[in-house]
Amino acid sequence: MRDLTKGSIYKSFILFAVPLILSGLLVQGYSIIDNIIAGKFLGEHGLATIGATSQAITLACSVFWGFGAGVGVYIAKRFGANEYKEIKTDVYNIMIISVAVVALFGVILVIFGDGIIALLRVEDNIRRDAKIYYSIYTLGLFLIIANNTFMHIMNALGSSSFPFLMSVLSAVLNISGNILSVTVFKMGIAGIALSSVFSATMVDIAYILNLKACYIKLGIKKEKIKLSFSAFRHILRYAIPTSLQQTAMYIAAFLMSPIVNGIGAAATAGYTVVLRIYNVNACIYQQSAKTVSNYAAQCVGAKEYKKIRKGLFVGLVQGMVFVMPMILLCSLFAPQVNSLFFPSGYKGEALNYAILFSRVYLPFIAFNVINNLFHSFFRGIAAMRLLIVATVLGSVARILSGLILAEIFGMDGIYIGWAISWIAEAVFLFFVYLFKFRNTEMIQRHAERNFV
Repeated sequence: MRDLTKGSIYKSFILFAVPLILSGLLVQGYSIIDNIIAGKFLGEHGLATIGATSQAITLACSVFWGFGAGVGVYIAKRFGANEYKEIKTDVYNIMIISVAVVALFGVILVIFGDGIIALLRVEDNIRRDAKIYYSIYTLGLFLIIANNTFMHIMNALGSSSFPFLMSVLSAVLNISGNILSVTVFKMGIAGIALSSVFSATMVDIAYILNLKACYIKLGIKKEKIKLSFSAFRHILRYAIPTSLQQTAMYIAAFLMSPIVNGIGAAATAGYTVVLRIYNVNACIYQQSAKTVSNYAAQCVGAKEYKKIRKGLFVGLVQGMVFVMPMILLCSLFAPQVNSLFFPSGYKGEALNYAILFSRVYLPFIAFNVINNLFHSFFRGIAAMRLLIVATVLGSVARILSGLILAEIFGMDGIYIGWAISWIAEAVFLFFVYLFKFRNTEMIQRHAERNFV
């Protein structure tokens, strides 16, 4: 565990961010390997099957990803204020109630699965396998989401190394499970989904054991805890706005899926690869930016407001430095990178769609680095309304521009709309920061008003 407000900010940020980034890359790595295994052994059909419902699954997850991020901010503020006893009670209530809610949510998603698949306009030839993958994944959603919530709790306590170790464990279990299920047991697409659920279960158990060790270090092992809906309700003040923000962001991606699926199976397969390429790059600056949100929340708890603006600047430099090599790699070597997802010698339309994004549109992601940094800053000082407004603006820009331009330019239109949304949101956030957070006093006023 680490108090990020103490010592050199540059050293603290790097030591905290590097394990987070490596964790994110590992998560993306085994997600990519899921796709590579599907593409190599199950062909374009396998890729299209995973990609056909991926945005629906991601949208469902986003609600609870946002919940975890909000929980992390609240726990980080508690940690900065040395409120250790309260942390143990909060974590207990968070995990018990949220797991129950997510499990129920997963069952509902399966019940309405046919309607969701129809809404996504999944082609008939991949619909059966798409339903199998979707059903298994959503039934195990509570185990998968628990990983994310535990990770945010550990980050809030200043720990990024243990989540990294959990990413290693998850990657090993997931990859080995995929290979065995697809190549040995011939389970097809169901095996890929089951591997994700199994690895998540093992990681959850490891997180629970580690939290007990943290309680010992904090001297609160013997503190009694009980189920409290009032405590959970208090936490929701921070978790619900971040859930809404994440949901708004992924609704835009969800609404793009029927358009892409309507272009054809090749577009669906190519877009599946595009999302993986995007996610690898995005996870680098998103994981780096978590340093800013945890640092800002700890500063608020410790009443060290004057340090927050410098943390924002260091976070921007750090995020850009970390992500630029990957952007250049994926753009300059687009054919080689994207070919990894397809059978040897494949030269079809799906590959061309993927190369187009990496070569032409991926560099615009630099604007999204700025967006994500401000998101983390707003989250860290609990400026939730601004967080939601900014995200809704970017989502609306993506939906409207994507819908209009896809009719004219096809897949190019989808990609152009995405780039427009990044640019529009970056410009908006820059001016918001200039007018509302240009000095320490304004940041302090916002933080004291938003936190309780």
